[in-house]
Amino acid sequence: MNFICTWICVDAIGEESIYPQTGEKSSGLKHQNIYWRCILLFFATSKRFNKTQKHILFSNTHVFPVVDGKEIRASLQELGVEIIYTEFNYKTPKGYFNMFQNQFFEFSILEYITKNNINPNDQYLILDSDCVFSKNIDELFEIASPNGFISFEDDCSTDLVIHGLSRKDMKELYQELSDKKVDDIPGYHYGEFFLANVKNVNTIFNDFKALWPELLRRHEAGLPKFNEEAQTLSYIYYKNNFMASPRKDLLKRFWTNPVFYRNVGEQDTEVAIWHLPSEKTFGLADLYKLLILNQNNYGLSLSEAQFTTMLRSTLGIPKLTISKFTKYYAVSYYRAAKKKLKKMICA
Repeated sequence: MNFICTWICVDAIGEESIYPQTGEKSSGLKHQNIYWRCILLFFATSKRFNKTQKHILFSNTHVFPVVDGKEIRASLQELGVEIIYTEFNYKTPKGYFNMFQNQFFEFSILEYITKNNINPNDQYLILDSDCVFSKNIDELFEIASPNGFISFEDDCSTDLVIHGLSRKDMKELYQELSDKKVDDIPGYHYGEFFLANVKNVNTIFNDFKALWPELLRRHEAGLPKFNEEAQTLSYIYYKNNFMASPRKDLLKRFWTNPVFYRNVGEQDTEVAIWHLPSEKTFGLADLYKLLILNQNNYGLSLSEAQFTTMLRSTLGIPKLTISKFTKYYAVSYYRAAKKKLKKMICA
């Protein structure tokens, strides 16, 4: 059996961290509702193409809200999504890292799988909820099947610091943790994408469980450490010689805001899974209204041509319309001015 999964980890009051793409307090309903909308969109686009896989939402909350008049739990049931409650067992302590602290929830998901699935060949695809599907992904599972694993690397430079570490920094940390010389600068695997069979999930989680106390010790000692799940997984993959795939048409992290950075090309319409981190309050919000709120049956009745046209035009892939281009600039500069004013008031 192949599983397509996403997750939501709700931050409690007092446990917030920074999520710059929403601009909201992570324990608040406004922030959380952005993710609930993404979750419905995620499953609606996947169910259109992926009929044979089982769909799962992992969550650390039993409370499912009503968003835009839609009962989230009922909507997920209509989409045939299984909801699995999972405790967040690997919370980083206060001060560990100020951004995206709930990303370590992914390891609680892996722990759940190790304890509840004994079929070594079952494969789990776990994606961030701000992903949408543009086509069927049977090929992805088929490519992963022989080794029970597939991953993809960020093309970032060796000096670029991402979440507190560059790839050069990661090399030094790998050597300290393994007590072995590392000859090459390691790759940085995408954290928003995880695909492994149960056998490898067990290997990856057991390595994490052994690593976790050392990460906490290094934090207490003020030493370099892995600050998020992608850095942690990259090390575990390196340790087990799990290699990244060179394929570019299966998944891509699209940076779409022309104010900051845009990496979209004509060929990107052929990518199967679109990860759109900066679109939560832009294109994904617009697509949610069109597909989830304004269409019957979550847009599943649309023809392939209608869906494809809606997907590309709403998300601006491969090209932005003038109105979308203008919206990016207006909203981005407004948010920047608002943030600057808030800092001046607090100073």
